[in-house]
Amino acid sequence: MPMIEGILRRSDFFLKSIYDDFKEFLSPSLCIGCRSEISRDNPFFCDNCFRSLKRENSGTGPICPFCGRPEGVSGSCSFCVDTESSLLYFWGGYDSLLKESVTLFKFNGMVELGKSLTEMAANNLASRLESLQFDMIVPVPLYKTRRRQRGFNQSEIIAEILAKRLGTPLRPDLLKRVRQTAQQAKLEENQRWKNVEAAFALREIVDLSAKRILLVDDIVTTGATIFEASRPLKDSGASHVTIFSLAYAS
Repeated sequence: MPMIEGILRRSDFFLKSIYDDFKEFLSPSLCIGCRSEISRDNPFFCDNCFRSLKRENSGTGPICPFCGRPEGVSGSCSFCVDTESSLLYFWGGYDSLLKESVTLFKFNGMVELGKSLTEMAANNLASRLESLQFDMIVPVPLYKTRRRQRGFNQSEIIAEILAKRLGTPLRPDLLKRVRQTAQQAKLEENQRWKNVEAAFALREIVDLSAKRILLVDDIVTTGATIFEASRPLKDSGASHVTIFSLAYAS
């Protein structure tokens, strides 16, 4: 039954995509930012909003994902002191047009928009990420029921594009979410850490000794999710777990 339900949901998602494409053919799109009519050259933004999006989000990192300081200055927050912190690279701040765009990608099924955002982010950050010579790229997984409901994992879509751009193996099968968690965005900051505590594990026992891993998520806010997701990777021997996200809420 779960398999049948998954097939039906994927079919609904596919049919919705066809409908959206047909609706786009019948009438011009409106810019996500200002709601003005736009051409088919860019199906999401007018020229002004597109230029603004690129100008405001130029790519940042490495920073500490917990305290936000460059290079993760030791002693700047409790996580920097007590743990081996992972450094974060991100495209832009989680506000304004980028926030609206990521939300539409994540919760409204606008996958092509998410791909477009990732391509823009990769244009700014690829050279810095390439220099780190990752052994693999790992997306933060969704729990199986949420994956079926949404029809896709936004972090996996981002990771796929980065893997192709960097020429690095993609490992979407490495991590799993072992229990259902509430949506982090709906929780207070002090609840988010408890919500994802011990929520991730490796799908199978694997030796990651000396491996350099790029862990990918769509948004980093408190850092709770990426902290817990990186824990089993480090426990299995990974020497470095670097984080990439489209947006960062400082």
